[in-house]
Parts: sequence; structure tokens; C-alpha cells
Amino acid sequence: MRRPFITAITVLLGCAAQTFAAQGFHWDSSVFYQPDEPLRARGVEAKGLVAYFRQLEKVCIDAFASETTPEQLDIVVGLKPRRKVRVWIVSSRRSSQDKSLAALRKKLEAVPAYPVHGGPVAFALRCTIAGAVLPKEKEPYQPPRPKEWRDAAAKGPVLVPDGIFERIWRD
Repeated sequence: MRRPFITAITVLLGCAAQTFAAQGFHWDSSVFYQPDEPLRARGVEAKGLVAYFRQLEKVCIDAFASETTPEQLDIVVGLKPRRKVRVWIVSSRRSSQDKSLAALRKKLEAVPAYPVHGGPVAFALRCTIAGAVLPKEKEPYQPPRPKEWRDAAAKGPVLVPDGIFERIWRD
């Protein structure tokens, strides 16, 4: 059974994703790293978050408008109180050190962060470029884990995103 909060965001975003499917960038879906209760407690509400997602989407549409090489892309976004944001990009064909992905990361981090309080929030946007097809996943879907997150988790068990961010993203 789908959770109501996640369902509301999925419905609101579905129309926007279909509109841009024919362009170089296509946003397929989003996934949160926390359940509904902590998201709500940290100030996340569907309408405001959808507006933030659309701003991120616009940056990506502009960045990949002329891209012709198919690619799967996960854009992982971390939000912290005081409007702090950090982005990780996981590509099916490029390393996270790729210059164009590094430039995209900076542009995405320049979008004014969605405000959260009481702790961090993390989500991933599952995307494709130039008509790439996302693989059929076995249920349940496991959200992407950027290399920096995997390295931090290798040091011992941690909660995502709270514990991961304590290890890799200090204020």
C-alpha cells in the first residue's frame, strides 16, 4: 500500500514528467529516504516540495536539452535546516567527477533549498536522458546510494540520511 504523502507528490509530478518526456531530459519518479512521519515532522509538505522539484527539473531540462546519448541518472538531494542543500549525481555512464555533471550539481545546489527543520531530508529523482529506459526493478525498489554514502556506511551502520550526513556533510 502506498503512503498518502508520497502518493500526493507522485500524482502532482506525473503531469510535469509526461510533458517533458520528448525532450533530452525525462524525470521518471522520485523516492524518499525516510517514511512519511519524519518527513512531516521536518516540515515537508507536498505542494511546496513539488514546486522545488519543478525548479530542479527546469535546471535539468536546460542542461540536457541537446543530449543525444541515452543515460540513466539519479539525482540525490539532501536538505538540512537553514536552507542547506547538497546534491549527488549517479549516472549509468559517467563518473560523479565528470565535468558536465559537476557543473549540473552546482546549478542544482544554487536553486534555493526547500526549507526543512528538525533534521535532514533526502530524496532521489530517477531520470533518463535521450530516451534511455530504466531497468525493471525487483520490489521493493532500493533508492540509489552515491559512492560517498556507501563509503561512509562502510565505517559502520548509520541511519539514512541523518547518520550519513553526520559523517560526510558537517556544517
